[in-house]
Amino acid sequence: MAKKKQEGAIWFRMFRNIRNVVDAVPDASAGAALKAVFAYFDTGELPTNLDALGYALFLTIKPAVDESNEDYEKAVERGRKAISKRWMKEDTAGDTTCIHLDTEEETETKKEIDKNIYQETDPPLRSLPKALVAEMDFNERRERAIEKLRNYIA
Repeated sequence: MAKKKQEGAIWFRMFRNIRNVVDAVPDASAGAALKAVFAYFDTGELPTNLDALGYALFLTIKPAVDESNEDYEKAVERGRKAISKRWMKEDTAGDTTCIHLDTEEETETKKEIDKNIYQETDPPLRSLPKALVAEMDFNERRERAIEKLRNYIA
């Protein structure tokens, strides 16, 4: 089963300086305020069932939730602009239309141009290490010696 895509921000900041306010509020009010913050984060509705201290704590945390939602909206807008810039172009009248994708012939032409620009070449040759050359010489001398021994009549 496919998961439903999350709408809106998925986190908010809670700064350390809020701790003094949380510590000053009784636990029951702090818990209710925290639940109200999460409800506000999900729905955007202000709580109606908090006492005065709980509501004060809620109002202390609320700006962090609002800032996270604003950051999310700005990120979504930047994404929309980037997509629009990448895939859309504006007419002189200000209407946006999709740009055409390259046809197969245009794609082939671009590939040919790339081949001419980036021609494939063989990698440069390196000289062999001296140890490998010495081993090759030894193997060649050994093979010649064995060949002479095979031809030697006993």
